[in-house]
Amino acid sequence: MIKENIIRYENETEFEYGLRVLTEKVEGKLPDTDWQDIVDELGLNVHRDTLRKNFNKTDYCQEYGYSGYDILQYYKDKQMANDSNIRYKENISLNSDGTQVSDKLIRMSEEECKDVNFVLKAHGYDIKEWELLNAKNNIWNVYSKQDGVSTLYSSKITVKPRVDNISLEEMAENYEKMIKNFKPLSVFETKINNNATKMLEVPIMDLHLGKFAWENEVNENYDCKIAEKRFNRVIDDIINKVKGYEFEKVLFPIGNDFFNFDNVEGTTTKGTIQNNDSRWQDVFDRGVNLLLNAIVKLHTNVAPVEVFCVNGNHDSMLSYCALKSIECAFRNNPDIIVDKSPNPRKYKCYGNTLIGYTHGDKEKARIDKIMQVEAREMWGKTIFHEWHMGHLHSEQTKKVVQQMTKEEGGIIIRNISSITSNDAWHHESGYVGAIRKAQVFIWDKEYGLESIINSVIV
Repeated sequence: MIKENIIRYENETEFEYGLRVLTEKVEGKLPDTDWQDIVDELGLNVHRDTLRKNFNKTDYCQEYGYSGYDILQYYKDKQMANDSNIRYKENISLNSDGTQVSDKLIRMSEEECKDVNFVLKAHGYDIKEWELLNAKNNIWNVYSKQDGVSTLYSSKITVKPRVDNISLEEMAENYEKMIKNFKPLSVFETKINNNATKMLEVPIMDLHLGKFAWENEVNENYDCKIAEKRFNRVIDDIINKVKGYEFEKVLFPIGNDFFNFDNVEGTTTKGTIQNNDSRWQDVFDRGVNLLLNAIVKLHTNVAPVEVFCVNGNHDSMLSYCALKSIECAFRNNPDIIVDKSPNPRKYKCYGNTLIGYTHGDKEKARIDKIMQVEAREMWGKTIFHEWHMGHLHSEQTKKVVQQMTKEEGGIIIRNISSITSNDAWHHESGYVGAIRKAQVFIWDKEYGLESIINSVIV
């Protein structure tokens, strides 16, 4: 008799059941069932050998070379295709709120119809761009093929554009791409000069990688490629200009609006909409590669490098993520020191000098009263004190005289220039005319600031 697990499906007609059993017999899926069992099960008024000879695919018609099974299979495939196209009307509706409704006939399994990403892809939607709101899948037909039974579903879904989240699949895909394209960094051993008494500070402020500016609107173009070209030019120019110096280390702050935006919506950290050149994945990948290559060049040609992050108002999250990427890349190199502190203000001592770092958008007039409190011990051990800030995209300096116990000291507050271009908002607001330049500082361990080197973009 027919095995117990070969049962008639719900909504399956008697003809469909019989055709399926015969097909499975020919395909060897019923090894313990003989042709007489099938005749008895289906109640056929035919001898078992007649049934076998007329349906077995190994019994070919002498004239045409086809069996009854082959012919039935051909016509069933054709009928299924015709039935799907003629009897089912597929459509897509666009709604005024941005949602879309897609109604299609889809071949999928019971498990696949529960898979959100599978359903979205089956309807032709990119899972990176669309989010499923609801779905209704109804069985339309059952069809036996050589690889088993597959089911057609009448599938109706409602979707909306994705704007507020990152899927795990998208995150995994981006990191998989980064790993696949990663090439080991060619970091050569730096000859460390323990007798050197100078430090090179390289603060490239406000690059705004990912910003888009159009010449016809703001009198100059700016995009990822231009930003990369300027950044690399500055690094190479600095290395060339400090040849002949012996440095103990390089101080390399990152952040300070290195990226133009901070999330999948393309806005700043607090949500201000920006004019952007590319998707966040592309901009982040470009930024990390820029920073890694710069660190390699500085380490190879100048001295060991210390890296830390200063939060900007555009890129608090992405810049910190870039810092963590740098930490991973140089985890086995003792000459690359990464300060992972999330504190928005950083303090670095070198000999008689204390330098404070902040972006400059929050402290405003209070800036001259913070260092003495937050870095009290370092303040007392140093003579020269400076704040280095970005945010304003231009060079501004003022001196604030402070009394400290019996000692007089000064704080130099610097807003450091930028190599970025104006975007539409800055241009419209009249913030124009700043010289595009980066500024690096050479510090002497005993005597403080020795010189400032400008790297001008023309």
